Amino acid sequence: MTLLQHHILALALTAVTTFGLGLLVFLADPKRRLNQIFGLYSLAISGWAVGEIFMLVAPNQGTADFWAHYIGWPSVIFISPTFLHTVFLSTEQRGKSAKFTLLSAYVAAIIFLLLHLFSNVLTKPPRPVDYAPFHQDITPLGLIVPIAFLVFVNMALCKLWCAYRSSTGQRKVQLRYLFWASVVGYVGGSPDWCFVFGFHIPILSPFGIYGVPCYSIATTYAILQHQLFNVHLVIRKSLVYSLLVTTLTVGYFSLVYAVEKMFQTTFGYHSVGFSLAAFALMALAFQPLKLGIQRLVDWLIFRVPQEELVRRMERLEVEVQQAEKLKAVSSLAAGLAHEIKNPLASIKTFTDHLEGHYDDSAFRGKFKKIVGGEIERINLIVQQLLEFAKPVPPKLTPVEVPRLLDETLELLNSELVQRHVEVKRHYEVSPKVLADPQQLKQVFLNLVLNSLQAMNGTGKLEVQTSSQGSELTITIGDNGAGISPKDLPHIFEPFFTTKAAGTGLGLAVVHGIIKEHGGRIRLESQLGRGTQVTLALPVAAY
Repeated sequence: MTLLQHHILALALTAVTTFGLGLLVFLADPKRRLNQIFGLYSLAISGWAVGEIFMLVAPNQGTADFWAHYIGWPSVIFISPTFLHTVFLSTEQRGKSAKFTLLSAYVAAIIFLLLHLFSNVLTKPPRPVDYAPFHQDITPLGLIVPIAFLVFVNMALCKLWCAYRSSTGQRKVQLRYLFWASVVGYVGGSPDWCFVFGFHIPILSPFGIYGVPCYSIATTYAILQHQLFNVHLVIRKSLVYSLLVTTLTVGYFSLVYAVEKMFQTTFGYHSVGFSLAAFALMALAFQPLKLGIQRLVDWLIFRVPQEELVRRMERLEVEVQQAEKLKAVSSLAAGLAHEIKNPLASIKTFTDHLEGHYDDSAFRGKFKKIVGGEIERINLIVQQLLEFAKPVPPKLTPVEVPRLLDETLELLNSELVQRHVEVKRHYEVSPKVLADPQQLKQVFLNLVLNSLQAMNGTGKLEVQTSSQGSELTITIGDNGAGISPKDLPHIFEPFFTTKAAGTGLGLAVVHGIIKEHGGRIRLESQLGRGTQVTLALPVAAY
């Protein structure tokens, strides 16, 4: 390959690897400022590489000038400020000094860009330089661009080095990769500046540019293996192996084809039997080669053999399950303490005043009413907690859902009439479901009571059933106050409630009962328009 071809190849690898790296980091968390700036930094490097490639292969000076003027140089101008910004964010550089430095870098870049685009005071038209048919030259005033570039890049590297030296543990490993990868990239790519002065440094130009894709590869490895930039990505072994096998397969068939063509052109040998024999021998070599490369991938990417990785994954799953259990217990304990604390406070207040007001019949009556009610409330909370934490296994029998719905509505008929709630029933002819009648009535009762409380007055309650394949769907909807979108993800969590006197266990119990019945529950709601709960239960088999 000629020097020009190496130059173009190195730039092409730079464009592909840096763009992919920037996209990887940006998509990991598009709303995070560090990810955004690093994405712009990578885009600037890619823009420089793409602009220079098309400048080098341009058919004439006008085309080369277009790519250098509008793509290459604008990208180069913003490499150093975005790199400095990335380093400041990743090393948590704050304060007036850091803000002033960043502001100076961006202001300088914007001024350079405006001077470059709207005047010819910084650059000259591209001209041949050594092995390059076209490369843009700079004016004496244009020297401020590479000077500012070197100042900001070295400032960033110094900050990165200081942060690396003062850090420990995983953080130190992350910054070590970022620092040395950046040094390799800039040492390799910076000699390209020499072309603007009309000469090139042997070996470093163009071979040094290969250091820039090396920077991208090393940084990508640091992200995958050490969560650089706090990017947590899980590499699925199935995906890695699929890509590996695909690549090996393509190479395998290409090798078979190349060997076949070689024998045909060199020896004039045309034999189907020989081709099949060569195909079989290569197939035998293909399998151990694939296994060997898989083991190499295990060691390089996952850092452990496959068997150890499986054991680690099993241990991790156990730890995650244990953490989820502890989290659930913590939530239950906090919720229970909160719900019982208020009734106990009322009871304590009355008992503290009991001795001084014992002869007051009005106080004793109030005491009996309030304390009795609060004790009943505690009893209800404990009962619901028991139902949630240790539900009674359902006694499944074939039941008619419409009949259970009617019985539930009949039980609440006086309250429905008192609240002037209009009830609409839509029952399709449907099969029976396997369910515990008492538990299912408890579900319906909780849902209807929730609807009545949400309507808080005149409203409409709609109850309907429909059969869909092997499931029976029950829908209970109202036109009440609705639920806020921010509350919807938490409605089935224990002790979560939006009601002043709610325990937050009703829907949690409902969810548990439906789950025990092998069914599904979905709740949809809009503020001011009402709520609709949909239950799906398996149909009884006859």
